[in-house]
Amino acid sequence: MLGLILVVFLAFGRLTTGDFWHQLDFQILVEAHGLAANPWAMFKHIGAWFNQPLLQLAFLFEYRAFGLDYGGYITINLLLHALNAFIVYMLVNLLFYRERLALLAAILFALCVGSYGRNLQTVHNLESLLLTFLHLLVLYLFIRNDYRREGRIFSSYFWVGLVIYSLTGLTKASTLSLLVCLVAYKAFFYEKRERRPIFSNDLLIFLALGLLFQYGQARWVSAVPAVVSQNDGPLHYTVMSALNVFRYLNLMVFPLQESTLLKEAGPLVQVLYDLRIAIRSLLSLSVISYSFFGFVFGSRPLRFFIAWTYLTIIPFSSYNSGENWLDLSHLYLASLGFCVILSSASMACMRLLGTRRWRRLLPMTVPLLFVVTALTLTYRLDHRNRATAATPRVQALKQETVERIQEPPIRLETAD
Repeated sequence: MLGLILVVFLAFGRLTTGDFWHQLDFQILVEAHGLAANPWAMFKHIGAWFNQPLLQLAFLFEYRAFGLDYGGYITINLLLHALNAFIVYMLVNLLFYRERLALLAAILFALCVGSYGRNLQTVHNLESLLLTFLHLLVLYLFIRNDYRREGRIFSSYFWVGLVIYSLTGLTKASTLSLLVCLVAYKAFFYEKRERRPIFSNDLLIFLALGLLFQYGQARWVSAVPAVVSQNDGPLHYTVMSALNVFRYLNLMVFPLQESTLLKEAGPLVQVLYDLRIAIRSLLSLSVISYSFFGFVFGSRPLRFFIAWTYLTIIPFSSYNSGENWLDLSHLYLASLGFCVILSSASMACMRLLGTRRWRRLLPMTVPLLFVVTALTLTYRLDHRNRATAATPRVQALKQETVERIQEPPIRLETAD
């Protein structure tokens, strides 16, 4: 764990020297200031329990600790990201029983391979980092309980996992993807689990709690409707959402899309972007091919992580007409599956070339290429963010925020 923390801060420690640049971050600071007078007042209304109260309290604690110190917020992001990488190591080693593979996957995840550092650079992305931390911890404890206690509900692993799963629901009510991943684990490891029922008591309790949070979210929290044009019927919506899944998978492997970074990139990147249609078509065929053969011929853990990659992207694939840009931050949780698949393939190729001396190290050039890409893109994003933070518009927004948080906070008496 300490080693992964060191890797993260050596690679991304420079991010802490930046400044606020995102409008949503300023909004969070103002809301945290308003919540500071009486944070518990919001719990008087039942809807607050289903509207991310744990996340709001986390922002409040950060605000009280760091105020307008951008570096403090990013330090917490980096620390939480390192802890996520450590849980990745424990989880992969638990399923594969291969420490080197688990360590390689954890290092790739720590260096933002597949997610490319977007989640580390803003205050509001604490949500995805915290949610991933809780998701991975729940998954690890759930599987550990199934391995060590045969899935019994009268087990410390189960009850700790259930409490953390409740915290996940208090962070964000999008827990159905985690439940589907738990079902996938039970199904893929059915033989190894000695043919115990897939929908066992432990899983049914998790499902009931997850549905409770979904009901509370739908009943008491207003949701933003999906943007669909009048001409888009259900079939068109479904097809476009399915295509978005592959667009995200392509972006994980080939992180180029229309943006200000692309306009500032060198000629080689411009050439690659001009060839994007052919490249993405080949990548889509490769993804479909690897997924099929991975499911048919791969090991149980590999099948599970292939399924994980798809299942964790689906919640972000809702079709939004008129919008072609994809958010890199949505790849954070799914990038775990990509890192495991990349590590597994690299280690397998190394074993095949085990008698070839130095040539057996050649497969490691592929993950190394992704590491270089991830670090380059992360620092290019940071450079753009610093330029954005220095613009008159953002400086004016920051000054407005400073003036608002210098006012005494209004004491909340109701949760309306």
